[in-house]
Amino acid sequence: GTDGLFILAMIHCLMKAGRIDVDYLANWTNAACLVDAETGLLMRDKDDKLLVIDRNTGKLTPFDQKGVRPSLSATHEGNKPVLHHMAERYLSDEYAPEAVADKCGIPAERIRGLAGELAKTAFDEAFELPIEWTDFRGETHTSMTGRPVAMHSKRGISAHATGFQTARALHVLQIILGTVEVPG
Repeated sequence: GTDGLFILAMIHCLMKAGRIDVDYLANWTNAACLVDAETGLLMRDKDDKLLVIDRNTGKLTPFDQKGVRPSLSATHEGNKPVLHHMAERYLSDEYAPEAVADKCGIPAERIRGLAGELAKTAFDEAFELPIEWTDFRGETHTSMTGRPVAMHSKRGISAHATGFQTARALHVLQIILGTVEVPG
């Protein structure tokens, strides 16, 4: 029942070491989307489009606009991107390997080692495939990055009392490594 805690400790390690796929997070997830400080909801424009700060212009822009390059660090009038909220949460000392080792029965050094192995495989063994594809913004790309890391939870995890949160943690791990819907 502590699988999720173990996974969150690996997320903590990866974020702390800066071993996350920032390009993937900015372009293909809602990590760059701004969170309204008052409501806690994702900010949207009058056409209900998610909003980001474009790195090219520094302006508030719809996430799906052609040519936009979402910023993971820019804020707007006190509203921060999703990634800021993730960092505040997962970089907390409560997810440090030393804090969870006894609870999940895995030594802190082993947690760090496993997180390092995932990062090494995802980033140091990444590969490019010369496959042309068009993204949701209508932009054409000449290649795609593959990451030889895969995880699959199936029913086993979700059948437990904390299963939903465990599955969510596993998906966050996959996303920060840039391994969802990519070859590998």
